[in-house]
Amino acid sequence: MVRVEADAEGTVWAKEVVEFSGNCTIRVVPDRDGDLEGDLNTVLNLFAPLGVEGEGLERFGLVALNIPPAADLAGAKRLLVEGQDGWWDYEEGCVTEVWRVLDPG
Repeated sequence: MVRVEADAEGTVWAKEVVEFSGNCTIRVVPDRDGDLEGDLNTVLNLFAPLGVEGEGLERFGLVALNIPPAADLAGAKRLLVEGQDGWWDYEEGCVTEVWRVLDPG
């Protein structure tokens, strides 16, 4: 939950986090020349059984994953790490301390 304020033109800006959800946000860019051929839906389908949701953004060729605290965090992190070998690159947007110290082993 965030607190927002509108400026003089009516544009709404996030000002501060009031309550953190505990969700993690990860951006995944599938390799167009890799095994998944850049398919965003395949990325989403691979993470769905782990309790991870997201959306594919065709315009940018990436998937934004939302990983809630109740998801299989270890499985999701393991899949992200393993997928770097020919499937995708990824970037952690907003992650929890639990996620940071998690060993994907």
